[in-house]
Amino acid sequence: MRSPGVTAGTAVREVERKFRVHEGFRMPELAAGCGASVDERGTAALTATYHDTEDLRLAREGITLRRRTGGGDDGWHLKIPVRRSSKAGRDGIRDEIRLPLDSSDGQPPAELLSLVAAVVRGNAVRPVATLRSERTTRVLRDAAGRPVAELVDDVVSLLDGPPAEVAARFRELELELLTDPGDERVAVLAEQVSADLIAAGAVPGEFVAKVVRALGPTAAAPPEVPEPPEVRPTDPARLAVIGHLRRHVRALRAEDVLVRRGAEDAVHQMRVAARRLRSGLQVFRPLVDRQWADALRDELRWVAATLGDYRDAEVLLARLERRLDSLPADEPAVAEARTVIRRRLHEQMRVARHASLEMLDSPRYLRLHDALVAAANEPRTTAAAELPCAQVLTPPVGKAYGTLAKKVSRLLADEEAGLRAGVGGAPDEEWHETRIAAKRARYAVDACTPAFRDPAAALGKQLSRVTEVLGEHQDGAVAAQTLHQLASSTAVATGATSGRSGVADILAVLQRAERDAVSASRAAFADIWAQASERRWRLWMEE
Repeated sequence: MRSPGVTAGTAVREVERKFRVHEGFRMPELAAGCGASVDERGTAALTATYHDTEDLRLAREGITLRRRTGGGDDGWHLKIPVRRSSKAGRDGIRDEIRLPLDSSDGQPPAELLSLVAAVVRGNAVRPVATLRSERTTRVLRDAAGRPVAELVDDVVSLLDGPPAEVAARFRELELELLTDPGDERVAVLAEQVSADLIAAGAVPGEFVAKVVRALGPTAAAPPEVPEPPEVRPTDPARLAVIGHLRRHVRALRAEDVLVRRGAEDAVHQMRVAARRLRSGLQVFRPLVDRQWADALRDELRWVAATLGDYRDAEVLLARLERRLDSLPADEPAVAEARTVIRRRLHEQMRVARHASLEMLDSPRYLRLHDALVAAANEPRTTAAAELPCAQVLTPPVGKAYGTLAKKVSRLLADEEAGLRAGVGGAPDEEWHETRIAAKRARYAVDACTPAFRDPAAALGKQLSRVTEVLGEHQDGAVAAQTLHQLASSTAVATGATSGRSGVADILAVLQRAERDAVSASRAAFADIWAQASERRWRLWMEE
């Protein structure tokens, strides 16, 4: 299900490989062994003016914003890197959002600037470079005649002026896949073409945008939030604090763009990033200035809570849709029940979507990003942060784990007592409180995993099993409660003799199914906890 967001223009997914070549490079015969054919499409002149902040903030993030004419795709183009997957290999993957030239008065369109607001944060965006390219295009077809890739040969000139004089020149090749890169035949053809180009003298390298090559070192400098440093148990704990902040601030910024675009699962991932940042600041509490950390945690709580309303409704709707799919589709009451559920939850999501987008556009939210960038580069740490990770990080993790263990012990005792008394076990609220403690413990372990690696990761995996079963319990309990409310309101609205009274019956059936799921989670929990709480998972904290 798509997240709340704004859709600007047309979005195109690009999967490319780039090659550097000298100006005298001669194009070889391409992919002859794969039965491919090549269509020559001729040469076109393209002119692109790139826009960025004074410190080239967009370029440093791998983002480009340009106004281009020529080549058949005149318009404003915003290119945003896509989260890299294991299938990406050497390919650079970007989404290009396009708007027509007449969408603005010569300035970058507000619709595109809004997508990168958390990066730009009110800084002026102005022209920084104009590139003129002489582009020769070749389309590669597979043995069946399908167009599967496009190879463009660009001779690029950096213009300086006015007057527009050539300040620098370079040549590069781009191999762009036109079909699914997961298709084995396409992958084989791409590898063969790449091998042919390399054999002829082309140099594969980093995926670098033309404007970055043209502008030089400043554009290629690290982004505002650099990659997290490597951390070992013997390193100062300050490095672990920096690493945690950078890792999750980078994630928050990446998901911000996706939420604004309405990408699937983006709200969930952005909320997770905010929660992990909050949890890390709590874990590192002895190592950081408390007033500073608490201020950040308050703002991150606001972000996570605002996104949470949408995410909770999204999860609940998907869950209930699956329940409905298990019932007879030709039963009129099932269809009506689906309508009742969708009407309720779509309205919740509409309200939450509006609140989320208002938050993303608020000055308060952009000020938080200023603070997070500063935190990721120069966190306000205490003298204790200069001590080794092995000395100062394990106690707060042990404290979080200890809190969880106590809550679980009390929960299991209350569950058994409740069952003996015939009241159905411990109340849902107590299970939810234990879930919160489990998530805090898991996040605490995750914050220390970069320093302690495999042993900490193993404990984190066990705690993930605990949070998963407790999460299933919570989802079932919330779903059952929502269905009870809907069934009650539907029964009142339709009346006992109405033909639509069957809708309330369907909702009651779904409610019973959700309570059964709650019972199943409770039954599974004790065994999962017994395995996850084995001492062997925590030995690394005792060393």
